[in-house]
Amino acid sequence: MPHYIGFIRSTTDSHDHLGPDEAQRVLESYLAWADERTKEGSFVGGGGLSRSGRVLRASGGEVGATDGPHTEATEIVGGYQVIEAADLDQAEKIFATHPHLAFGPIEVRKVGERGCED
Repeated sequence: MPHYIGFIRSTTDSHDHLGPDEAQRVLESYLAWADERTKEGSFVGGGGLSRSGRVLRASGGEVGATDGPHTEATEIVGGYQVIEAADLDQAEKIFATHPHLAFGPIEVRKVGERGCED
């Protein structure tokens, strides 16, 4: 069955208003979502991403690195989840149940095929 990735996107401050207890409950709801998908047999993996990293660019035969992600971005990718689904429509239905949607969008894409519609 094909794999689909959901990029968990949000603004850099989308969770800042949460107190420690509420932030813990949100994290637990994310983990519970993954546990439910595991029991269904559709969860493949996922994880959170740090707010910092490096952006590599090649120019004139040289590779340069800058700190990233870009500070001008209004949204960041804070994590990802990979699931198995029959098609993009089914993947959308599965990701539509993710608790992150209360904080920001989830971008869903098929893994492993370039230029395909599904």
